Amino acid sequence: MKKVLALLFVFAMCLTAEDNVSDTSVTIVPISDVKYYDVQYASDNMEIDHEVSDKPFALIQPNDKWFSKDKWMHLTSSYFLTLQSSFALEKMFYTQPENSRYISVGISLTFSIGKEFYDTFGKKSIFSWKDLVYDLLGTGLGYLTSTALQK
Repeated sequence: MKKVLALLFVFAMCLTAEDNVSDTSVTIVPISDVKYYDVQYASDNMEIDHEVSDKPFALIQPNDKWFSKDKWMHLTSSYFLTLQSSFALEKMFYTQPENSRYISVGISLTFSIGKEFYDTFGKKSIFSWKDLVYDLLGTGLGYLTSTALQK
């Protein structure tokens, strides 16, 4: 019960977070206007060298912020997708509780990665590694909540 209350407290604190800066990660930007950077390591002194690249999967994306409404949407959607699919698999399809949680994690991560590929190729945007991190966090929280509710 303490775990559930702690998770609800964290969830409530996240709901009250505000972002006063406009979010550019949901704006559709032509692919030709976006600068991408690759991280390459020098062989002798291991310095990071930033070179302009035309790769939408680059690790460093200048316009992608860590805290924004888009990131909150990624966290909550993967959280609820994990919880709901675990519940549906267990109660409606009579799957073992542990197996239902594992399958729900797989479903959530599949949708998360699919969404990022859709952003890259469908909307001519970028593959946001930060969105994927928030999807992983939401999936992990959903798994932990589902596990706590089983006990």
